[in-house]
This record gives sequence, structure tokens and C-alpha cells, in this order.
Amino acid sequence: MTIPLPPVPPAPREDAEAAAAPAKPPSWWRRNTLALVALVVLLPATAIAVGWQEWYQFFGFGARAVTPVVVAEDETTDLAGATWGPVRGGEIEDLSGLDVPDDTRLIAVGVPVDTGTEGVACETPTLVEQSTGREWSPVRAEIGLDSSAEEPELCLGSQTGSYELIVPFVVPEDVEGPFWVDVRPYDAGGSFVRFEFEP
Repeated sequence: MTIPLPPVPPAPREDAEAAAAPAKPPSWWRRNTLALVALVVLLPATAIAVGWQEWYQFFGFGARAVTPVVVAEDETTDLAGATWGPVRGGEIEDLSGLDVPDDTRLIAVGVPVDTGTEGVACETPTLVEQSTGREWSPVRAEIGLDSSAEEPELCLGSQTGSYELIVPFVVPEDVEGPFWVDVRPYDAGGSFVRFEFEP
């Protein structure tokens, strides 16, 4: 005896509208899977690379001078192939023609540099209040003084012989000192010159 096969249900009739409709596109997540994977991998890698670069520029070997060579006000020192000092300067009383804010003082500092025949490069000096550690940068252009090759504010490696850095600082009126004048030569390893200074 033969067992008959079960009846096959008839194939559903295709709706003409459904057949003409385009296929449903893949979801946004599926379309952008590769970009999302790249983002997950590259975003932390970029953050780590940028963070490392910033850290190394600020704290990396030789990037910041951290060891002061302290020099008394009337003395000199040798560093980075040059002789520095003695520092001189004081408060400028005649402020005519200068744009100096009210309730401030203008202090000018001169730092003699003797580079010999080699030359030395350095940053502009900073003025530091010894009691608080507050720092001031030079303000020549801000107060209306033109820059001058006769009165440089920083050392250039191409400049040889003897010259004097002349740097003006605007400080609050109530700041009394004593100060330090810090000069950072680029080729001094982690050291910098720190002059004791009281106007």
C-alpha cells in the first residue's frame, strides 16, 4: 500500500504592490559598521598620541629647565657656553609716552651676556616674586616701546660677543620684591640662570 503525499498548500498569490516595492535597505548601524569600528579604535589611539605629545613637549627630557643656577645680584655665572650677569635694573619713574596701567610699577632689568665666539640662544627672561612665585613676562610692545636690536629681549644663537638683554616688566603696585630674574638658555640641559634681584 502506498501512502499518499500530504497535499501541498497553494503558493500565496503575490500582491502586485508588494512585488513592485523596493527591498528594505539595511539599518543605519549595519551600513556604518566599518566606520563605527574604526571610530572605536582610532578615537582612544588619537587621544593617547596627542596626550603623549603634549606631555613630552612640556615635561620631556630637556624640554623644561628645572634646575636653577642661583646667582647673587652682583655676581656672574657661566652656563651654556656664555657668561651671564651681573644683573642690574630698577623701577622706571618717568612713564611719559608709555601705556602703563594705573596701580602698577614698571621695572626694567638688564642682563649682560658674553657669548664669546660661539653664540647662545635663550628665551626672554621672566621676573619671579620670591615670596609667592608669581611670574611676569616682558611687556615691551604692550606698553608702547619699539623693539630694538640695540636692546634685545632674548638671545639669538647667531649673535656673538657681548650684549645686554633689556627687559621691562609691569608689576602690581603693591609688589615689593625681592625677585628672581630667570633666563633659560636652550642648550643648558635642564638648568637655567636665576639672578637674585631687588630694585
